Amino acid sequence: MGILTVAFLAVSLLFATCDLAGPDKGLPDNGPNEDATLRSLSVDKGTLSPAFSASNFEYSVTVKNAYNSITVTATANSGKATVDGAGQKSLEEGSNSIPVVVKAESGGSKTYTITVTRLDSSFTGGIETAEDLAKIGVANTHPLSGDYLLMNDITLTEWKPVGNAVTPFSGSFDGNGYKITLASFSSTAISDNTADTDYIGIFGYVKGASASAKAEIKNLTINSTVNQSMTRPRNTSVGLLASRAETAVVIENITLTGTFSLSSSHRLYLGGVVGITNGADVIVKNCNSFLKVNIIPGGGGVGTGASALAPATGDTYVGGIVGYFNNGSGIENCHVIGDITADNVASTSTGNGQVYVGGITGGSEYNFSTTYKGYIKDSSFIGTLIGRAKGSWTFAGGIAGTIVGGNVNDNTVTTRIERCFAKGIVSVAGTNSGNPYVGGIVGYNYYGALVSQSYFDGEVIAGKSGDYTGGIAGYNSQTTGVANSRIEDCWSNGKVTGFNNAGGIVGQNQVNTYLRRSYSRSVIIATNGSGSGVGGITGLHASTMTDAVTACVALNPSITAKAGNNVHRVTGSGTGNKSNNYAWSGMAVTTGGTYTPEKGANATDGADCAEKPTQAFYEGIGWNFSTVWIMGSDGYPKLRWQ
Repeated sequence: MGILTVAFLAVSLLFATCDLAGPDKGLPDNGPNEDATLRSLSVDKGTLSPAFSASNFEYSVTVKNAYNSITVTATANSGKATVDGAGQKSLEEGSNSIPVVVKAESGGSKTYTITVTRLDSSFTGGIETAEDLAKIGVANTHPLSGDYLLMNDITLTEWKPVGNAVTPFSGSFDGNGYKITLASFSSTAISDNTADTDYIGIFGYVKGASASAKAEIKNLTINSTVNQSMTRPRNTSVGLLASRAETAVVIENITLTGTFSLSSSHRLYLGGVVGITNGADVIVKNCNSFLKVNIIPGGGGVGTGASALAPATGDTYVGGIVGYFNNGSGIENCHVIGDITADNVASTSTGNGQVYVGGITGGSEYNFSTTYKGYIKDSSFIGTLIGRAKGSWTFAGGIAGTIVGGNVNDNTVTTRIERCFAKGIVSVAGTNSGNPYVGGIVGYNYYGALVSQSYFDGEVIAGKSGDYTGGIAGYNSQTTGVANSRIEDCWSNGKVTGFNNAGGIVGQNQVNTYLRRSYSRSVIIATNGSGSGVGGITGLHASTMTDAVTACVALNPSITAKAGNNVHRVTGSGTGNKSNNYAWSGMAVTTGGTYTPEKGANATDGADCAEKPTQAFYEGIGWNFSTVWIMGSDGYPKLRWQ
């Protein structure tokens, strides 16, 4: 065979090989494109909810009645796919379903559905812009008693509140799942010296007409970037959503995000959601906060004309959800994850203001009264909470700074915390106050108030003389009669660091109180310890009620005091009545003073028990494992609702 013939055959073979590599000659081929998703989806009116995602196929949008059509724009992710259903669509009143079908080259398809709600012709309260919101109470078309629906995410800057004490907002506002970004309050409002601006929030003063005609605000996210200094020479009530809710108001399903920083030359009543709630028909429920809160209140006086605003004591109240509550108002199923600081010591203003701070609420009105103030239930705080004051008192608690008032025979008229928990750090370290009260759940439980079925897991820190430091409550005290303050069915874990007083449940259990069926696993430390008492359950114990401290179990790993003799496994000191109490036999007790054990079920050290007693042990001392407690997988009792 000649050279030319061989070359010809080689070239022919090469071309044949290349031909075999073509699309129809046997090499792998993916076939028709199967992508039937969208790259983008939008409407020309309203805002899609949720925001577009190729993997989400259901959306909703609400538009005013004035809009009888909407235009849908959709782009397929693949250039080989087709889209059917985009373009201008007519709208009937009520619900309109708009399917957008994406068909892939392969023939497969996916359907994206937009449900458009066109408001009824009788409804005129669609809020599309910040300018629309500002019309409420100003324009004749937007009465304070109207019903309103948020149609888009909006941003408020230099915001003047809707409604005041003379002309409150009394209608309904449905956030419709949208978000308001609150950048700042009006510079005039935060410097003004008139009663018109005593109430600062997106809504100022909210007041329902009656129990059957309540004002209502719901279904809203507020993203705060507020960072302002308030120079007005008056006390002020502040809430991101509303300043004050009065008489007949329902606030529900509010979510807070972002940061909230505010300083003031005077005292504040400040909550993440609402500053003040007042009245038996006022409820804040199903709210969640992820705010970082930093408040520096002043210590100035009430100021001319502000007496209608100020609580009786005129002190600062700061809470993650509600600042101050009174006259039977309720807080239900509210949860805070974030840090809260209320630091009057950092203020440059004159005056020695007190501070009441709590993860959920600053607290109820603090006074010497058994009057029912309200309740907090099924709520929680997770984070670091810090309270500091220049004045005589700092009250700090993972749920509330203080709760006051009640009747031992009727929980429905008892100011109370029920089925709540807090985790993290609760601290008053750095305070100047002579009497800091700090507890994992509440700083001060007073005049018949109740804490029940609640727990704290974290660290409580006092670090100053004159302290009352406890894993659940700093102080538990009340007057004679039926107003017996109570702590029942609670537990704590972590560390309690007091100065002179410290207890795993209560820092100091004062006169006419009850402490029942509770246990602590907290490490107890008194950095001085020469004061009233240090104990695994309570520090000083002065209640002479029958079975004042009973059926409590101290499972603390250790109790340590630098000095002093008033240190014991259950109750640190005092002449209060004790019965049926126990302590882990392996607990380490260390004091710079003299520790003389006083063991026995009715003694300060309790009777010995195991590190992890059985359920039968607890049932034997009267604990309810049918409706209150269960045994946890770690060998310790847990509350059934946990």
